[in-house]
Amino acid sequence: MLKVAVSIFILLAGINCAKADILYQDNLSDSFGQEYSSYNYYQLIDKGSKRTPREEYFLAFAYLINENNVLKETNVCKAFHGFESASKSGIVDATFNVAIMYYNGQCVERNLDKTRSFLTRAAEQQYVQAQALLGRAYWGEDVEDLYETDNAAARKWLEKAANNGDAPSAIGLSYLYEHALGGSENPELAFKWRLKASSLPYGEFAMGYFLPLARYYENGYGTEIDLIQAYKYYDLSGSVGGAGLSRVSKKMTSEQIADARQQSRHWQEENRRFNPGYNGLQRQSDGSYR
Repeated sequence: MLKVAVSIFILLAGINCAKADILYQDNLSDSFGQEYSSYNYYQLIDKGSKRTPREEYFLAFAYLINENNVLKETNVCKAFHGFESASKSGIVDATFNVAIMYYNGQCVERNLDKTRSFLTRAAEQQYVQAQALLGRAYWGEDVEDLYETDNAAARKWLEKAANNGDAPSAIGLSYLYEHALGGSENPELAFKWRLKASSLPYGEFAMGYFLPLARYYENGYGTEIDLIQAYKYYDLSGSVGGAGLSRVSKKMTSEQIADARQQSRHWQEENRRFNPGYNGLQRQSDGSYR
């Protein structure tokens, strides 16, 4: 009897200690799309229980969205059970998807407790989308019914996500520090995270995010006054930065303005993010601007 109990304990320990594995922090990346397109999903179906956890995850994803019509139709229940299986095998991406499906009530009854449990597990296993969503949830954004507003907790999770590479989380964190939400105002940290956001790899970064950074440089908020940098970031903000450009240019020499414009152009070319029409740039058929 003791041997049976020990065997059961070892089996359960093995299940609970499955190695956590993150496949992709960003499902919108080219590499994710390439792997998604590399599978023959009917062959994966035929493999049955011989599918690897990675294959299980991608098959579940195909059942969920069926992008490129790789299957005859979507099937949210097969998607849920596939994600659930992959999660038990340690695929953190799948754990996050299980949380989302519990939140939306897809195939299963909507369950906020299970949403919190799976979402927190994925976040603690360093999945950036889960960390970012927790931060927004505590802030009262996107999933307002998941938690009571707790800006201190929002700061905690947004910082984890930002340190993990999520640009929108860095922007949110900057906002919280500037407006003293969840703690005291901290201009230096507001500036730090706003500046850092433009270099982070995950999440959509809009050029309009530069507008507060330009204001920080113009007014010396969290950093020293630097009109060249202020002009540069107003310029990068596009049309919404027009008033700021007009204001700071009146305090600058023509040489300073030329320097700021050159820095803006260099940033756009280096990061391949452009404001259409800047210095005559026009969008080309290959997606570039010349």
